[in-house]
Amino acid sequence: MVIGVIAAAAVLALTAGGRDRDIEQQGRRLAALLALASEEAVMQGREFGFELTTDGYRFVVYEPELDEWWLLDDDRHLGARQLPTGVRPGLVLEGRDLDVAGGFAETPRPQVLLLSSGEMTPFLLMLYRQGQALPAASLEADAVGRLSLRLGEEAGR
Repeated sequence: MVIGVIAAAAVLALTAGGRDRDIEQQGRRLAALLALASEEAVMQGREFGFELTTDGYRFVVYEPELDEWWLLDDDRHLGARQLPTGVRPGLVLEGRDLDVAGGFAETPRPQVLLLSSGEMTPFLLMLYRQGQALPAASLEADAVGRLSLRLGEEAGR
């Protein structure tokens, strides 16, 4: 019986840790994609945007002649992506928690701008495991486009 209890505790600990590792991997992926999109904005001389929903995110590009944001669906790296099941995002802009929409609107509405000058909308993006109060990963950007990723216990600080 004692061995069964210890084995069950070990399985639960591994499962919870595995989910945190998944969220941490998601945080690394987001940081890499935001850095890539920022570099693309500078190299192409175009304005990019980042749009976050409760279940995914996507990058868009601004077309000044049409005064519209366009999707990057055909882009292998910057196309729309789904967040894994059990991951809840949070976004803070200008010190205020932003209500993240439940799905993408037909017309893109990016919350974060990645400008051709290299500047970026300052933000704090947090990834939570469903039911947890502290984030497992947090990604912060300043106005000059520097990204800072915190994982695990550091993410909540």
